[in-house]
Amino acid sequence: MQTEPQADATGPTRLEDLTWAQVADWFRRDPRILLPVGSCTRHGPHLPVGTDNRITEWLARAVCRRTGILLAPLLPFGVVSGADLDHAGTAGLERKTLHRVLNELVECWERQGLEEVTLLTGNGNVRHIQALAMVLTKSARVRSVDTRSIDVSGFLDSAEAGHADEFETSLMLHLAPDLVRRPGGDGGFPAAATELKGRRVYEYLVDRIVERLGA
Repeated sequence: MQTEPQADATGPTRLEDLTWAQVADWFRRDPRILLPVGSCTRHGPHLPVGTDNRITEWLARAVCRRTGILLAPLLPFGVVSGADLDHAGTAGLERKTLHRVLNELVECWERQGLEEVTLLTGNGNVRHIQALAMVLTKSARVRSVDTRSIDVSGFLDSAEAGHADEFETSLMLHLAPDLVRRPGGDGGFPAAATELKGRRVYEYLVDRIVERLGA
């Protein structure tokens, strides 16, 4: 049976596990929420199409556990490269569609008292990042954190980035080793990936994201 990393053992508070009255009370006490935004796209021959979802959601869990921020359900689809659509399993949204979806979700929570939303993603697609960056609100603060923008080069042998690279493969070896197949990769020397690198990168990312949120 697959288990979560030890750091996530206690778990965060999830929006989907609360009643509407409990959420209303939560927003009165702490009007913040973190929404993980993933993607469903090919990751070489050795990682699952849900790699971005897996990594982003587990980072979100750890960050929310550390900060006390309420965790929203993962949004499992994002913007993907047109070339990736030729690979079975890949499914994505247009930038304007993702932007609209995020706007509508945030608007729902804002009218209920939400004052701050953090959008966390590991999908480095430029149009995907733009969709997150353009979310509009009436008054709530919006933060967008892309884990790919955090420098973890000190933990890795390869500086090259790409789908299913050493970075993502190491994280998956730590988070879900039973889903990693060898060999493979679309760049970034995935053969150099190890579980130890993944654990160190995971812990470093959590620390840096928590610092960025100032919590």
